[in-house]
Amino acid sequence: MPPRKKSFWGTPGGIFLIVFGSVAFLGFICVGLVTIGRISDRNAVEQLDVQVTSCTGTGSVATIGYTVKNTGSEARRVTLKVEYRDASGARLDTDTAYVGSVPAGDTVRGEESTILNASTSGAITCKIVRVS
Repeated sequence: MPPRKKSFWGTPGGIFLIVFGSVAFLGFICVGLVTIGRISDRNAVEQLDVQVTSCTGTGSVATIGYTVKNTGSEARRVTLKVEYRDASGARLDTDTAYVGSVPAGDTVRGEESTILNASTSGAITCKIVRVS
C-alpha cells in the first residue's frame, strides 16, 4: 500500500493558517463589538440635553447648577466634566459631577461645588465640556 498523503491542515503551514485565521477572526469580532458599543454610547449621549443654569465663584469655591434632560427611552447614568474659567478665559480648574440615573423622559436638576486650584476675585464661567 502506498503511504497516505498528509492533509494540508496537518502541516505547519496549515496549523499556522488555522491559528492566524482564528486570531484574526476574533480580533475582527472584538473591534466590531467595541465600535457598536461606542456608537450606542454616542447615541445615548445625544439623547441627553444638558444645560448650565447657574455659575458662581467666591474665593476658592466654585458652584455650578445644571439640568440634565433624558429624551431617550431608557434611564441613563450620567457623568459631567465641568471646566471653570476666570474672567480672562484662563482655566482655573476642572471637576467631575456624578449625576446618577436620569429616568427616561425626566429632567434632573443638580448643583456641584468644588474647591478651585486658584482663588478668584472676579466673575467666573462654568462650562460642561463632556457628558458621558
